Amino acid sequence: MDTFERRSHKQGKMIAILVMVFSVLMIGLFGYLYYADLKSKPLIKYPTYKLSTSEWTSGNVTIEVTNDASKISGYSFDGGKNFQSSNTYEVLENDRFIIVVKDINGKLSKMLPINIHNIDKVAPQINFENPTTVQLGSNFSLRSGVVVNETDSGLSNNYVVTPDKIDTSKEGKYKVTYTAFDKVGNYTEKKRTIIVSDVIGRTYYRYRTSTTESYQCEPYNCNCVVSQTAIQNRKCPSGYVFEDPDKCCQTCYKICKKTTWSEWSEWSQNKVNPSTTTEVETKVE
Repeated sequence: MDTFERRSHKQGKMIAILVMVFSVLMIGLFGYLYYADLKSKPLIKYPTYKLSTSEWTSGNVTIEVTNDASKISGYSFDGGKNFQSSNTYEVLENDRFIIVVKDINGKLSKMLPINIHNIDKVAPQINFENPTTVQLGSNFSLRSGVVVNETDSGLSNNYVVTPDKIDTSKEGKYKVTYTAFDKVGNYTEKKRTIIVSDVIGRTYYRYRTSTTESYQCEPYNCNCVVSQTAIQNRKCPSGYVFEDPDKCCQTCYKICKKTTWSEWSEWSQNKVNPSTTTEVETKVE
């Protein structure tokens, strides 16, 4: 091999070595850049969650973050202001929450806002004039002047009046109890004093009519609601009886009847007589 060939062979080896070194350096550089890019991104892009219940409840609601816990170092339910080690958060009242998770590299996920609006801890409101004076001998409905409001889960059924009627042929004071449940078991019990008296004045009448529908119902019980008070004390308010498991029920029969009343008419001096399908009220002014 002459000098030219030896020199060419040596140059070829050098070029091959340089190419190999360059390739190793480029692989290392790309590997480093890829790793740095991975470290710059959060391991959790968006938090995922589930609720202990999405139905109306009189208790608390638990938010549980369901992402891979091995990738997370902290959980926030207020948009990243505070972090905790637990992936659950107990909600005491309806509000807006923003879930953020911090991964094991300290990177934050995107924010996930959620609204909790299925907690009802407020009992229905019962309003009426108290005491209420009615004319001696008049026809008076104990539901007259009564307004029941429930703003959250809604009323479970029509409110209960105990007793369901009074004797207006005798002067005196009568105590009447009104009870209303909402759909999650919160209830209100309120007492009303009815004064029957002979009031001198002009008599006015108004009336409403009813339609009755019969239907098959559960044997001996209807309008049952679960009540936290019943669970704790095993007692129910007026107009209800306690039934296992921890329910307050109205006593009924196998065949139940549902009565629907029309709106009250305007007050008039034209006398109206009551009947089985017509309820009449009077007032004296």
